[in-house]
Amino acid sequence: MPVNIYGSESDVYTVGSQQLHTVGQRMMTPDGSVFRYGEMGATVGVANKLYQSSAVVAHWLTQALATAMAVGDATITQKDGGTAFVVDQMARNTILVEETADLGHIYRVKSNAATATNETVCTLENGVTVKVAVAVAAGNVTSALLNPWKDVIIQPATTLTGMIIGVPRVIIAINGYGWIQTRGPASCLIDASTAILTGNAVRASEVTAGAVALRDETAAYIDWADAGYCMETAPDADFGHVFLTIE
Repeated sequence: MPVNIYGSESDVYTVGSQQLHTVGQRMMTPDGSVFRYGEMGATVGVANKLYQSSAVVAHWLTQALATAMAVGDATITQKDGGTAFVVDQMARNTILVEETADLGHIYRVKSNAATATNETVCTLENGVTVKVAVAVAAGNVTSALLNPWKDVIIQPATTLTGMIIGVPRVIIAINGYGWIQTRGPASCLIDASTAILTGNAVRASEVTAGAVALRDETAAYIDWADAGYCMETAPDADFGHVFLTIE
């Protein structure tokens, strides 16, 4: 996968059921705006709403290794904690070796078998093998996460369940593919809670799903994810110009 590809202004509106790029592929348009190639989750997409990664699966975090990891291994056996993996669900996603003594190594997965007896064998990307100073013992823990741009969902109000990942300009069908903007001038839904003036910073809204709100340093939601800066005095409950700075 190239680090960056360059596309036309029309390319960002391309959607479809066939995967044309690696999920997460980065594309830049002539004006310097940045997009990531994403896969929609199980609900039809909505244009110009703020999206987040799929909700973190708690059962895939801090799971004890069934099989020790040794230097040179090309596979990692990941426990599922009770939420099964389907075939290749972890493809292009990551496994992190969590414990301090294991140095926190992180690995990209090429493919995985379906869950069997609450664990799945994950094969690492071509040429990648386990890099550890000493063997990672069975019983030490690993955590698995999906690619941030895989199975994306609208950023919910009230509670964030994943990291914000961008704004698609068009509707992407259920389980379909398309480009999601992460940087540059974008159309964003503005919530109606507090006026947003030209130049104000914005964040994910806690009031309206998929909207942005004023980044208020005194607000209870100061720790919610930054999305960018308003380019105009934005209209309440309608769409406004926002310069995204998600990456």
